[in-house]
Amino acid sequence: MLEYRYAEGKVDRFPELATELVGLKVDVIVTASEATVRAAQKASSTIPIVFFTVSDPVGSGLVASLARPGGNATGLTIIAPELDGKGNGKCGAGIEANRSIGRDHDSG
Repeated sequence: MLEYRYAEGKVDRFPELATELVGLKVDVIVTASEATVRAAQKASSTIPIVFFTVSDPVGSGLVASLARPGGNATGLTIIAPELDGKGNGKCGAGIEANRSIGRDHDSG
C-alpha cells in the first residue's frame, strides 16, 4: 500500500503531514526535500526516512556522513554521484521489503 501526501506548496503543512504518516504506522517515509526530511525526523526517530534530491545532507545536518548516515534517514544526494549506484541498491532493497510506504511531496 502507498500512502501519498501533498503539501500543496505550503511548507507549514510538512509537520502535520509527517505526523499523519507516522500515525498511519507506515514502514518507511520517502521524501524529496530537506524541509520534509526534517519534518519526518521530528515526527519519528524510528521510521526509516529515504530522501532524494537533497543537495548536501551532511552539511545540512540531516545525516552524520554519506557512508554512515546514522539515525533513521538515508538517501541520495546530488553532490556525490559516484555513490548513486550504491544508494539505489539500498533504496530498492528497502522498498521491496516494506509493505506500506509513506510519501511526502512538495513541488515547490
